[in-house]
Amino acid sequence: MNLVETVISIIAPHKCIICRINGGLLCDPCRLTGLSEPPARCYRCHAASVQSQVCQKCRKHTVLRHVWVASDYQDTAKELLHRLKFERTSSAAEPIAAAIDNILPDLPPGTLVVYVPTANSRVRIRGYDQAKLIAQKVAKRRNWPYQTLLMRKGSSRQVGSGRQDRFKQIESALLPVKQGNIKSANILMIDDVTTTGATLEAAAKILKSAGAQTIDAAVFAQPV
Repeated sequence: MNLVETVISIIAPHKCIICRINGGLLCDPCRLTGLSEPPARCYRCHAASVQSQVCQKCRKHTVLRHVWVASDYQDTAKELLHRLKFERTSSAAEPIAAAIDNILPDLPPGTLVVYVPTANSRVRIRGYDQAKLIAQKVAKRRNWPYQTLLMRKGSSRQVGSGRQDRFKQIESALLPVKQGNIKSANILMIDDVTTTGATLEAAAKILKSAGAQTIDAAVFAQPV
């Protein structure tokens, strides 16, 4: 939470965006009823799957094993992400991380939490990388190690509308860092929202090429 937001939270504390009564942007009771958790499914084709595994048909297209999604991208989820990304309300990362934590299964001890870095131009505007904030909070909740293992080249944003365009753009924009820590690691990638999944796929491909053993992902929201 930045200094301005800290001052505002003291003078005019956040109220739950649903009940308008309890403290925090999304109180625990409303989080359980206000977010629309999708059924376990393949993130790529939305076919039903056990524990959100990538289905057999889609495995040839990605090195990801599972992609867990905490909420459909609608209503409350949209509001939280808008606050986080466009109103500089960094405290929105906390209920978002709580929702992701709620849908994650037990993973191997030492699972390494990383994030998909946001375009540098957006980080400068917001004053923070929202995916990084969420990843740090998820790692803290699970007592898992957290590291920055990917970095952005340049300041360009993704502008292509198709999966292949987005994949090529993000693949050319990302670089692995701390490659000694990537080798043989079991990695959980965190991001705020996914649409086609191309960004996750490109980031996962880079990490796998750098020696990661397994790569899963968890995101807060995905359009229905």
